[in-house]
Amino acid sequence: MNNINYLLYIIQVIFIIMNTVQNIISKVMSHFGFRHKYQVAEYFGVSPQALSTWLTTGKIPSRHILKVRSEIQETVIPEPQDSSIEENKTVIDYLINENVRLKNKVLKLNAKIQNLQSHQTEDDLFERINSRSLILVGRLSDGMITEASGNWYESMGYLENDLINHKYEDGFIHPDDQVKIKNNQMNILKSTGIKESRFSTIRRWKHGKKGNYVMLSMVWYINVEKDQVEIIAKPIDTDLDSNYLKN
Repeated sequence: MNNINYLLYIIQVIFIIMNTVQNIISKVMSHFGFRHKYQVAEYFGVSPQALSTWLTTGKIPSRHILKVRSEIQETVIPEPQDSSIEENKTVIDYLINENVRLKNKVLKLNAKIQNLQSHQTEDDLFERINSRSLILVGRLSDGMITEASGNWYESMGYLENDLINHKYEDGFIHPDDQVKIKNNQMNILKSTGIKESRFSTIRRWKHGKKGNYVMLSMVWYINVEKDQVEIIAKPIDTDLDSNYLKN
């Protein structure tokens, strides 16, 4: 049985279980609590005159019947008399679209299953990466750090209180990098067209215990209107001492 024949078979099954137009309208009114026929017409997106025609002819277009079936499961749908080719095409298109939608849903579910299966073997890697995340939140206008979280102490030798209510230029960042950050800060503040910005950089951050500079890969999220900067950073594996960085 090819696809078209299968779809026509489905249509025939639907037609077999159909009931009267009045029964459909009564079901809609009961389900949604409508008190007037014009409310039913609005539900179907037709005029009250069209609804009266359905009652007179005893026939509802198939596309409207499908709407009721999809929204009121218990509704028994009446059989339309002498359905037009256009109406049958509407039904077929509807069923084909539903078939495509279900296939896409199955593909997404399969992808999620595969992701969950592969994620189990990658947990150790993700855990190592996330354990080194360093997060800062501060103000764009003056560079003040207002929030700090992550693995700062283990990675960089700072407690959160060592960072909060301090500016990035208070000895944390290498002097040469301070100049670059200051220039970026001023350019963004002077711009009248930039409301949000996102960029990545590599900056040298002084270790709180050892005193050497560690290369940090940093992603900056800037919201000019909120005067807020969010930074997610991770240390690069190679530590460079201050003498080497000055060369």
